[in-house]
Amino acid sequence: MEARKFSVEPLRLPAEEPRLRSPVVEGIVRRGEVCNWIAAPKTGKTWLVYTLMASMISARPWAGHQVTPGKVLLIDNELHPETGVARLWRVFHQARIPSEAVETHLDVAWVRGRRGRLEDLEATIRAAGRAKYSMVVLDALYRFLPEGAEENNNADMTAVYNHLDAIAEAGDCAILCVHHATKGGQAGKDTMDVGAGAGAIGRAADGHVVFLRHREDGCVTMRAKTRSFRGGVDKVLEVDWQHPRVWERNDLKPDDLWIPEPPKGKRASKASD
Repeated sequence: MEARKFSVEPLRLPAEEPRLRSPVVEGIVRRGEVCNWIAAPKTGKTWLVYTLMASMISARPWAGHQVTPGKVLLIDNELHPETGVARLWRVFHQARIPSEAVETHLDVAWVRGRRGRLEDLEATIRAAGRAKYSMVVLDALYRFLPEGAEENNNADMTAVYNHLDAIAEAGDCAILCVHHATKGGQAGKDTMDVGAGAGAIGRAADGHVVFLRHREDGCVTMRAKTRSFRGGVDKVLEVDWQHPRVWERNDLKPDDLWIPEPPKGKRASKASD
């Protein structure tokens, strides 16, 4: 490929502090940004993103964060359609969101069983038109990787996030990538190290949100690092999985995380040393 020169120009500072892109979820993600949404398998990260979508549809705050109402696109490559619809029904029924509002503000694509490529996502977003969607949810990231790309390869994952950046810019939408955590306990790990795979997955995204199992039953610690919001997020959420819904627990400490018991064999050998 022939080399192209960058477009270079003098930096002209405005008289006042510039306004940033519009927030989709205050403190977490803006339009045009890519955000990771990470938790260990089977710990409810999909349920949590469903409650976030419900907040966007109903114009209600989510877990203490102001949410800008907007249209959402969910592309799911893990669940069968009937399973996904049943789960979404539970969330929206609990939130008392009329079916007409859901139909107006949520589009879905069930693509399990066929490779959902980033090129397909880009074509979908461009066909929809700029700014039609406030947020696009990819559940889950690993099934969108190009054929031959490896999750643990920094070059491969940098290319993936470069493509996601281009799609977010073309659609003027936030892209939320649901991703899995590394194996084992997560206590003691830096927020950026919780997600599985290459370090580029954390570094390339504009936001990195992780959910860690809290010592208190039914609770998770939510931590987030972002580029465009000052400070980070470090709070405890209680999740009612039966209904499901989520709310803040200001009486609990985020650092009080669940720590798995070591295998019995290791405990026994330690005691005999």
